[in-house]
Amino acid sequence: MTYQIKQLKLGGILDQAIAITKNHFGLLFSIMLVLWVPYQLISGLYLQSIMPVLPPNPTVDDILLFNQQAVAKLPATMLVVWAGILLILPVTNAAVIYAISRKYLGQEVSPLEAIQKGVSKIVPLVWTMFLMMLAIMGGLILLIIPGILCALWFGLAQHVVVLEDTNGFKALSRSKLLVRPFLGTFLMLGIVIGVIGWMLGSAGQFIPQQQVQLVVVTLIQAGITLVSAAAFVVFYFSCRCAADNFDLEHLAASVSAGVPAATSDEV
Repeated sequence: MTYQIKQLKLGGILDQAIAITKNHFGLLFSIMLVLWVPYQLISGLYLQSIMPVLPPNPTVDDILLFNQQAVAKLPATMLVVWAGILLILPVTNAAVIYAISRKYLGQEVSPLEAIQKGVSKIVPLVWTMFLMMLAIMGGLILLIIPGILCALWFGLAQHVVVLEDTNGFKALSRSKLLVRPFLGTFLMLGIVIGVIGWMLGSAGQFIPQQQVQLVVVTLIQAGITLVSAAAFVVFYFSCRCAADNFDLEHLAASVSAGVPAATSDEV
């Protein structure tokens, strides 16, 4: 299966993202089942077991007791959260980005190869995301708008780290170079994905049983994450086609290797 590797507009990006997710769902979801889904389920069940619960129609004393117990559990809660931020999330993101990019370019990849790639990118990803958050927070503190611009400019930083073997300030600069001409498309893509994710994710919140709700919401979020990741990988390569003539380079490499290259008419 080959895909359109060229500069694309919003509709084309979404079409390609859906096609990639559908065609390689088993591969991509297996990565989520190894990394992100177990973390979400285990951490969710653990936090449900240790966190206090308010009784129906709580009194002031009930609320005060609840707050005291919640504060007492804060260290355990933060440990679980930071384990996700510093370990599970970067590895999962890198593995999924790598797997999607390989399939998008018509190359083979296994779940194990993708996860190994993700593990190798933990330190550069965490470092780059730390710098990115500093820039965003600094911009928000100043005049808000600079913070929003930084969030958009650096939105492809993790893709640059995973796919271009660079990190830190260079990755942020590279992301800005790629995204800046297409800020409108990037913003609209984020809004569309966000709205779809919110609508689908909200459906699971109506399940009254907490454990069942956790499982359903986790699986829905995993699927949404794959579509979102595919969309931004396609957007990344679309930006590279405009900035680096990546489509021509890929075509030349495919021809020299004797591999059929994607054209503008392919799915």
